[in-house]
Amino acid sequence: MSKKDAYIEKAQAKIDEQISNLDQLKAKAKGEIADQKLKSHEKIEELEAKIKDAKSHLSEITDAAEDAWEHIKNKFDNLADDIGHSFKKFFAKDEQDSHAKEAGSEEQKK
Repeated sequence: MSKKDAYIEKAQAKIDEQISNLDQLKAKAKGEIADQKLKSHEKIEELEAKIKDAKSHLSEITDAAEDAWEHIKNKFDNLADDIGHSFKKFFAKDEQDSHAKEAGSEEQKK
């Protein structure tokens, strides 16, 4: 085998190794995306249930007698605050995850 042929074989092996690494990275990213989708769907379902509950409380307030609606109002206010905090927490975590991924890809470039 000539030096050229040996070099070509060695270079091809390096390329094959990098292709394998890239395939592993794609699989990992696909898994992370699937995990994130699952977490997002779970959070969406949780928030939908809370909003449905809030609508129910609002309906109760609408139907309540003038002297009884204050008690239901407090439940609604607490639930509405909880929903707002859940959204903030979800979007803050999503933003942190995005920044962490960006930082990780910057580190890999170095």
